[in-house]
Amino acid sequence: MKIRQVHLRIALVALGAAVLYNVWYFVLRPAPAPASRVAPQQALIAAPPVQAENPAAVDPVSIPAAPAIDVLAPPSWRRDPFLFGDETRAVRTPVAPPPATSEPVVTSILFSSARRLAMVGGRIVGIGESIDGYTVTDIEHGAVVFTAPSGGRVRVFVHGAPSEGVAR
Repeated sequence: MKIRQVHLRIALVALGAAVLYNVWYFVLRPAPAPASRVAPQQALIAAPPVQAENPAAVDPVSIPAAPAIDVLAPPSWRRDPFLFGDETRAVRTPVAPPPATSEPVVTSILFSSARRLAMVGGRIVGIGESIDGYTVTDIEHGAVVFTAPSGGRVRVFVHGAPSEGVAR
């Protein structure tokens, strides 16, 4: 990037003007004239007159005990102070995990001459790997063949939809 001399001169002049203004404002400027009328200060709330008491004269037994607080009970106020305006706090209830399926769920397959991988139950698996007791025996173009824990073979299609004419 090349800076033209005209632009450099303008920037230097602006910098010099800023320095001179700040020196004048903070160092050389005369002090402002005092205000001609100062409003008397008044208390916002009328306070009761303060009596000069001896703090040692207060009997500690006469001071009432603090009220009991139940920390396990919900607060008595109706509004959550940490919310803004009309926001609501949606309390999430724990969701029960989905029931275990009898077969693994195949969501996608990577099928090429060099590699064969499948996404099964949220994990990437290859031939010979185990998931939920099932062992991946083969990865085909549209399905994955598993060996079940019982020893039988199971063919699971991508997204669980078998193609026409193919039996298990």
